[in-house]
Amino acid sequence: MWYSPGDIVSVRVGAVRHEGIMTEHGRVISNSRKNGGVFEESVRSFAEGRQIKNHGQLRPADPARVLARARSQIGRAYHPYTHNCEHFVRFCYGTSPYSPQKIGGMSLVALAAAIAAL
Repeated sequence: MWYSPGDIVSVRVGAVRHEGIMTEHGRVISNSRKNGGVFEESVRSFAEGRQIKNHGQLRPADPARVLARARSQIGRAYHPYTHNCEHFVRFCYGTSPYSPQKIGGMSLVALAAAIAAL
């Protein structure tokens, strides 16, 4: 599979996907609990034997700007609710840092609670 700098890549980790940004050197910058925050690593280390999915760009953007924003976050601590991998990727693209997977998960919990209350 071909990757371009700035592409969003992900791997499945259990029920969720872990996202990162592909660099111009074939590495990935991501924000993970495993690494304690934003970290640049090899594709092999990012994937850990799992299949990588290439999502392309979040929206049309200058890859150099996306990567500059990504690198400006290296060392920033991971937080599952306020600064996870999805927040990080959206920050890099200059969009609202939100987490679709977190929102979906919270919706499922609320639905299960509502059903249990019946």
